[in-house]
Amino acid sequence: MNLFDFAQDEYQESCDSLNGGYKLIFFDTETTGASKDDQIIEIGAIVEDSDGNTKQYEELCGTLDNKLIEVDAMVTHGIRNEDIEGLEPFTKSSFYKDLDELNISSNYLIAHNLPFDKARLEYYGFKCKAKLIDTLQCAKHLFEVGEELGEFEYPLPNYKLQTFRYILFTKKDEELESKKFNVSLNAHRAIGDVVVLRMFFNKLLERLDNALSFEDKLEQLVALSKEPVKVKKFNFGKYKGKLIVEVFEQDRGYLEWLFRDMTKQKNSGDSIDENMYNTLKELVG
Repeated sequence: MNLFDFAQDEYQESCDSLNGGYKLIFFDTETTGASKDDQIIEIGAIVEDSDGNTKQYEELCGTLDNKLIEVDAMVTHGIRNEDIEGLEPFTKSSFYKDLDELNISSNYLIAHNLPFDKARLEYYGFKCKAKLIDTLQCAKHLFEVGEELGEFEYPLPNYKLQTFRYILFTKKDEELESKKFNVSLNAHRAIGDVVVLRMFFNKLLERLDNALSFEDKLEQLVALSKEPVKVKKFNFGKYKGKLIVEVFEQDRGYLEWLFRDMTKQKNSGDSIDENMYNTLKELVG
């Protein structure tokens, strides 16, 4: 069974009517670090068309100018400098070469925290023409922190992809998917995360109006990816866990300072939490 008939027969008619003129590009990168000049050292991707045909990529990459992997990054993905020694950089990978053909306005580029991975592609001169779906941003629209999910009704603590993996999918679910793509679902390795991403994508589709066609659901996810989410609680700092409206009433000065600081970072080209920025802008901007 492919993604385009994701266990719901009511979508088969709309899937059959598609002309096959677009592809879904699920991808994930592992990098030397998290700053704007860090490089891709592993790419994982699954490209799927409306007939369920897939092509997958799993490639380790070397770095330009022998840039070293930061320790924090190694701790996350487990890739060491010796693992990529002597390898060609990302621009020589099969995925990068095929990306030029895939990068058209009818296709969909899909990742969890897409702005980060897209920025990594842009480091190498990539200019996106495809439609964008950020499953992290969509999840923030379609799921609530604290919502009870899955067979054991765990309250959702955050929006990390691995959190959704362990709450929503059974070991059997994972075994079926890993067997289909012949990959190991190791957390924080690119291709394993892409397989989980593809599974989670189905869950996002299921949260949308069942009356919508599959194609309309894709467009709704594109729209949600662009739409700011109003942040309700702080998940960092001295007010972690507190409602932002309460902090606004008790310590407006802190919110004003935080907004100024985030504005300064944004103007400098640094990555910021756009949802928090827009929430603060509405309150104190």
